[in-house]
Amino acid sequence: MADVLIIDDDKVICDILAKMMEKIGHETRCALTGKHGLELVKNGMFDIVFLDVNLPDANGLDFIKKIKATPSSPEIIIITGDSDPDGAEMAINSGAWNYLEKPFLRQELNLQVSRALDFRKEKGNVSTPGILKRNGIIGGSEEIKSCLDKVSIAAYSDTNVLITGEQGTGKELFAKTIHLNSDRRKNNFVIVDCSAITDTVAQSVLFGHEKGAFPGAVTHKTGLVKQADKGTLFLEDVSQLPLQIQRSFLRVMENQILTPVGGIKQKTSNFRVIAASSKNLDELSDQGKFRKDLLFKLRGIGIHLPSLKDMKEDIIKIALFYMDQYCKKYSIETKGVSPEFIDIIGAYEWPGNVRELINAIDKAIASAKNEPTLYSIHLPSYVKAKVIRNSLIHTAGNKKIKSQDYSNGEFPLLKVWLENTEKEYLAALLIFTHHNVEKACTISGVSRSRMYARLKKYSLN
Repeated sequence: MADVLIIDDDKVICDILAKMMEKIGHETRCALTGKHGLELVKNGMFDIVFLDVNLPDANGLDFIKKIKATPSSPEIIIITGDSDPDGAEMAINSGAWNYLEKPFLRQELNLQVSRALDFRKEKGNVSTPGILKRNGIIGGSEEIKSCLDKVSIAAYSDTNVLITGEQGTGKELFAKTIHLNSDRRKNNFVIVDCSAITDTVAQSVLFGHEKGAFPGAVTHKTGLVKQADKGTLFLEDVSQLPLQIQRSFLRVMENQILTPVGGIKQKTSNFRVIAASSKNLDELSDQGKFRKDLLFKLRGIGIHLPSLKDMKEDIIKIALFYMDQYCKKYSIETKGVSPEFIDIIGAYEWPGNVRELINAIDKAIASAKNEPTLYSIHLPSYVKAKVIRNSLIHTAGNKKIKSQDYSNGEFPLLKVWLENTEKEYLAALLIFTHHNVEKACTISGVSRSRMYARLKKYSLN
């Protein structure tokens, strides 16, 4: 017997699902809103959650990570009347078990529930790794917790790992954390900067060369792959790995046997690969700029790091951590922070992500010198300027909406007024969210499919 929670604003659907689950021996509870459902799952222990997408108070997809972060971490089956391929992909990437369209077949539903429960049973019997050493990874947001769960899985295995995310999100830090928590931690963590490798030197850098192999090879050189023997080879910016070398590198990955340039004797290297990329390797692969077989080999475990603007609650924690680090580095007393300093760093979008935030804190500490408190004036000027500019744009937009005057009695048709107002609202919303449709859906409470329909209607897409 399992405990099942149904989150759907349609009471008829709730009743149908409840009867279907009770018929096969499961206990059920229902919630008609996302807020009520989240409260139930936080305070209870559930094995399965049926989650509708179009809820009256939110988009159901936004609740997936929150539900997975609760103590029971139930398996989530999305149920929706909208056929949305993007929504389905987002749901699975966020940790949902499956994505089913209404109307659903009883057999298919029961099969998915049975498989999810089998998975939970087996997962409960598998030994888990010990406490993860976070190695300077700061934050407690749901996004970071989800990444750390995958780091733990990666550290416990010896599978290749592909870390993706925008520039400055900390891909190298996560790679080192996996290495330091793995069985390979006592051996080398070797970094390969793929952007610095040219076609002419790639073979020599990766596999080494013998003395006299080419003009200038006056000594024997051990390649980076051999240096990573029994350790980890980190391919930084792997999208830049020359296409000509990708085939031979794939062969070395598969066989763990290499031959130095100019040599005839093969050497072995038992290395694990962790690769990182800020570019979409699937798109590059489709364009013929990255080998598909190498991509499949690299993507054993995938970890996508969130941008800093998507984990606002962690910004202050990260800033305070590095404030303390830089104060120690410069041998000065720990500084206090003013409320407006906190407001500014919380409001800024941080397009350069954690790297940009760290550099800004370093600059603030250096600017403050022996002053006991940090103010926004200590931050790089462009940070505060951007926040104030965005604030003025937002205020101007609100004034424009409020300034409409109908005192002359010239009223437009209500339909026309509503459409014009909706178009202005959506245009302002896209500017505010930097054209992040997912964020726009969350703020407006509009489902993803309806949002796309409205954007298409007003030619805002």
